[in-house]
Amino acid sequence: MARRTERQEARREQILNGAARVFSKKGYHASTVDEIAKELGLTKASIYYYVSDKSDLLYQLYKRAMTMLLESQAAIMARPDPPDAKLGAMIEEYVRIVGGATAMYSVVVLREHHALPPRKRKEIIAMRDQYEQTYQQCIQDGIEQGIFEAQDVKMASYVVLGALNWIPNWYNPRGSLSKEQIGRMFAEQLVRGLRKVPCPSEP
Repeated sequence: MARRTERQEARREQILNGAARVFSKKGYHASTVDEIAKELGLTKASIYYYVSDKSDLLYQLYKRAMTMLLESQAAIMARPDPPDAKLGAMIEEYVRIVGGATAMYSVVVLREHHALPPRKRKEIIAMRDQYEQTYQQCIQDGIEQGIFEAQDVKMASYVVLGALNWIPNWYNPRGSLSKEQIGRMFAEQLVRGLRKVPCPSEP
């Protein structure tokens, strides 16, 4: 039974990855389940065994992507580290996760969640809001501890998220820099941009 479940999960992951590739190339609305089946070398019936329709594919992609990010965030925020270290770690972890699944996250960045049925769309938006609010909380913690300075916490978080969200559109796993190197560079630059600069009179 366990082996069967493992095989089913492996096939589900294969289908989601194939859907992500097709959606990222053609866009959700222009893509068909037939094209996804062809991409995977499967029948439509095989795909419908795991999903109810095309929008269910999109929903499962979004849920998988957001769950991975939220779980990594929660683990980092639970550490006894200062806010600047936590923010840097979240940025590095984002790049690592996205670098390993660029097609899936390029679909997420396109904000195709508007195509989801209302109940599922509401669930995904709630996950996205939680993700953004964690960045805002980390920045707020840094301000309260005298590590960061920002006129508006939400806008400061959008600067960070805006830089990160574009990565799936240009990241090349065969490029000159690894995802780990890119993650460190982004973390250093973005955290530095928020760090409080001491006044000349301050020690």
